[in-house]
Amino acid sequence: MDLGVAEATRRRLGVDTRALAAFRVAVGCLLLADLAYRARSLRAFYTDAGAVPRSLAAALYPTLSSLSLHALSGTARFQRLLFAVAAVLAVLLVVGYRTRLVAAGSWLLLASLQFRNYLVLNGGDTVLLVALFLGLFLPLGERWSVDAVAADRAPRRRVAGFAAAALLSQVVCVYATNAVFKLRSDVWTAGVAVRYVFALDRFTVRLGDLLAAFPALLTAVNWAWLGLLVASPLLVVAADRGRTALVAAFAAAHVGMYLTMDLGFFPHAMLACLLLFLPSPVWDRLETAVGPTAAALRRRVDSSRFVHAGPLLPARPRRVAARLVPAVTATVLVGGLLWQAGAVGAAPSPEPAPVDPAEHSWKLFAPTLPATDGWFVVTGRLASGATVDLYPHANTSRDRPPDVAATYPGTRWRKYLTAVRADDRARRAFADYLCRRGTARHGAAVETVAVDYVRVPVRPDDPATTERVELGRYRCESPTGD
Repeated sequence: MDLGVAEATRRRLGVDTRALAAFRVAVGCLLLADLAYRARSLRAFYTDAGAVPRSLAAALYPTLSSLSLHALSGTARFQRLLFAVAAVLAVLLVVGYRTRLVAAGSWLLLASLQFRNYLVLNGGDTVLLVALFLGLFLPLGERWSVDAVAADRAPRRRVAGFAAAALLSQVVCVYATNAVFKLRSDVWTAGVAVRYVFALDRFTVRLGDLLAAFPALLTAVNWAWLGLLVASPLLVVAADRGRTALVAAFAAAHVGMYLTMDLGFFPHAMLACLLLFLPSPVWDRLETAVGPTAAALRRRVDSSRFVHAGPLLPARPRRVAARLVPAVTATVLVGGLLWQAGAVGAAPSPEPAPVDPAEHSWKLFAPTLPATDGWFVVTGRLASGATVDLYPHANTSRDRPPDVAATYPGTRWRKYLTAVRADDRARRAFADYLCRRGTARHGAAVETVAVDYVRVPVRPDDPATTERVELGRYRCESPTGD
């Protein structure tokens, strides 16, 4: 290969080690935020006394649930212990102490947590899990870390190889695959899709309701976002200022998503991954700006008793692992590209395939949009004959609530309740949970639970009528407190 071509390829498919450090810090902070967010529903989502006991998880997705350390016990105490261990590892990842070992432990516990309750996951969880896995094969602790202070050699400026290419390509695939699905969508190519998305009140939060009142602006956002997605391959083609401008545009789009819609940690995870694309001149200017502060921190860490001496593994196992990494990361790179190609129909999927790539790809409101919006209405009948509202998140009725999104206390509950609508086994477990919770809340036995959903067609320009859908009527088996 010509040296000029090789250097150009390295510039585009390599990653600045300072970008890796920023990515490490961002991922560690996301892991901490995710744990704090999940802890609010720890009993409901991760214990046998909650809405997703281990028996339900084993019935709905037996293979994944069998791989979860969190499924070893259904008690809240055991879950809190694993949450605490994961939090400690996330802090160590942020500061870069024994980075590779800590990252591996963080990934293991993140995968275990996701496999324990698959019903509450969204695209941001997948991005975070895949990105952290690929980060295991990269020197995340090369800069801005305790490991870097303890190292006996100068840090590399840039790393390239299959691992870096795999991580960058996975980020581009998220955008490019979604671009293909959106280009196949009549509503997106007509410029009206974003208007329909913002008519889904269960998703719109913060500034979302305000923005929904400006249809012309939403049309412009539709075309701007579609154009960015189509241009996403330029993230690995462009360099220097062109790449920086493109990263800034995607970052602004994800900040806009956070300010207007509840998409969980998807915007945050994508922002963390976009850091990897920033070219060296950006990090040069950043280091110049924070140079005095960084030097003071380095002197402080130099004298810290937490600085370690040398690697944990002997030299020979490390040499064997170093030889295996290229083969593993090359396989991940090729496999990831083939998976996304199969998802959009550009490559055949293996037959028979245990999982259809098209059903597990980056569709993100494409090619079709949800046709209905709605909220839950859950009532219970006490032993005294009284009827009470058992929905745990808001006072709901057939009348449209002031804020539909407020009836879902976050992304994970909204994802879970989507599964409740679709699967009777999940509904039965939800009803059992409400029986226990209602009995404890009202101080009287709940005998029956009625789970309904009020469905509203999505019509941005016309007032919509509501339809109350009966999802199930359940008798409480054992009205004991939660």
